[in-house]
Amino acid sequence: MKQIIALLFSVSLLFGCKAKSAGQNSGTGSTDTPASCAAKVSFGSSGSGIDGVKYEAVKKLIESKKLKFEEKRMGREGEREICLPLTELKASEKTAFIEQLKKTAEGGQLVSVSAN
Repeated sequence: MKQIIALLFSVSLLFGCKAKSAGQNSGTGSTDTPASCAAKVSFGSSGSGIDGVKYEAVKKLIESKKLKFEEKRMGREGEREICLPLTELKASEKTAFIEQLKKTAEGGQLVSVSAN
């Protein structure tokens, strides 16, 4: 009997967690879900929230170029990732934009930019 109760409890937790994570992905900059990220900006937190100044600067840069993006919230302190497929840009423009993105994020607390 205890095993059945434990199994039912585990199953209910599993479905509850999936519902939460699906809702967290809803903060997107576009309605299209990109297949891959040409560039990803990650904002971490060490207990005091993300670097809001760098976050706003990165968002302003993305919006100034009118680029599609997907934003995924990941934690309780505002941790998030911004995925940029960069399909609107040519190869040389992508490289230049990623460098500009890195300069914008430079010096931020737990802010990283990665490119594929």
